[in-house]
Amino acid sequence: MLRKELKDKLLLITYAIILFVCLMNYSWIGGILKNLFKLLLPFIIGGIVAFILNVLVKMIEDSLLKKMKKGKRATSVILSLGFIIGFIAIILFILIPQIHNASQIFIDNIPEYQQNIYNLGKKIGLSEEELEFVNLENNKLRNEITNLISKNSKSIINASMGFANSVFSAVCDFFIGLVFAIYILFDKERLTRQIKKLLKKVCNSKVYNFIVDLGHMSYLSFSNFIKVQVFEACVLGSLCFAGMAIIGLPYAATVSVLVGVTALIPIFGAFIGCIIAAFLIFMVSPLESVIFVIFFIILQQIETNFIYPRVVGGKVGLPGIWVFVAVVIGGSIGGVFGMLFGVPVMSVIYTLLKNYVNKKEGVKSS
Repeated sequence: MLRKELKDKLLLITYAIILFVCLMNYSWIGGILKNLFKLLLPFIIGGIVAFILNVLVKMIEDSLLKKMKKGKRATSVILSLGFIIGFIAIILFILIPQIHNASQIFIDNIPEYQQNIYNLGKKIGLSEEELEFVNLENNKLRNEITNLISKNSKSIINASMGFANSVFSAVCDFFIGLVFAIYILFDKERLTRQIKKLLKKVCNSKVYNFIVDLGHMSYLSFSNFIKVQVFEACVLGSLCFAGMAIIGLPYAATVSVLVGVTALIPIFGAFIGCIIAAFLIFMVSPLESVIFVIFFIILQQIETNFIYPRVVGGKVGLPGIWVFVAVVIGGSIGGVFGMLFGVPVMSVIYTLLKNYVNKKEGVKSS
């Protein structure tokens, strides 16, 4: 008994010393953790990609390739990658030409926009000097831009090199992660067995069962969320296309694809698509851009308040109010990825707390 108490005290003192050292050297430790994260980033990306692709791989194996005996895993992985790449290619094929056309229309209409702004300024009582910026000639504007670039050429070159280096690093990390994800998908059963075997060696049975249950719960929550989120994005994109076609707004197909893709981010993602789409329509017709924004706000209110919380919340076992909380907190912590994964993470936490409370109530009632 005394030995156990002494051991507990020594452990507590050791933890206190480690915590004190960490707090005193937080900048140094933070630098190490930052470098470690940078080193492990491709593998973290690979794990996330593998997890997402596994949902599609499992669906293909359980439906399309159910009777296939040999080569099922390789075929399902290839089909999944082909589906994702094809989907991205179709989106780019739709969006890029339309954005180019809208930009060209905007450039061609610049003189008209200048005249409209000038006329509006005159109506509200602005002087000629205050409206001088509107009447800049193309050559004068070009000279101003040239002078600005020449004065800040060194900074622009450094910023461009830094941006190019960041893009190159991100592309390399993604492709390394993609290769790692493919390895995981091909050998996921053996990896699962090895992880379980390791956990059995280092954990007692209670902790082992908790970790296994937590992993299973997380997989169900994340996979259900991904399926429902894709379904919701398709529904919103389809409703947007139907509404724009009925009203007669331009770029109905392009805007609907853009809204559907950005809607993969829960609740707030579609608003990002709305802003980009409104700007795209504004280049053609400012009035129709305003009409689109009004239409989209009505559509988003219907989708957010009546469809999304009930469908998504029901599938991931999370009430509608906590779906909203998860998106807000996730976005604050991790930006776009935080919004995307906040709901399934909150679902797991909610389920654990619910099971804990139910267990405690069961103990009290007994």
